[in-house]
Amino acid sequence: MKKQKFKYWAYAVLISAFFCVWLTGMTAGLMAGACRNDRYEGAKKLRFCNISLTAGAWMSFSSLERAKGSRIQMERGIALSQVGEPEKALRAFDQALRNARSRPGPWEWELHQRMLQLEDHNTVALWVSVVEAAK
Repeated sequence: MKKQKFKYWAYAVLISAFFCVWLTGMTAGLMAGACRNDRYEGAKKLRFCNISLTAGAWMSFSSLERAKGSRIQMERGIALSQVGEPEKALRAFDQALRNARSRPGPWEWELHQRMLQLEDHNTVALWVSVVEAAK
């Protein structure tokens, strides 16, 4: 009887842990999609980006996950610039650039491509200043 009770609790713990990991991963993914969407701007975009980064924080232990998340960090910087927080936007851009450079691949190039699409000259100027400072 005790063995069966232990088995029941072990399954319950494993299932609970799985759902916690799955739920945070799904939340991070869904919010990342909304964060990257140009349909949202300013405070709404910032909220989606912050939720995605917070929910996915447990995944940033590897350099690959940090590099993949650099786009969300950059989108957060864009949103911060849109709401009039240039100092915070600079920090977000710096973090995005460092994360993109943490792993070889197309990550940094994708950030530059995204900035080329942006029509907000103030935000682009902030990005250029971060790139120049990182050289």
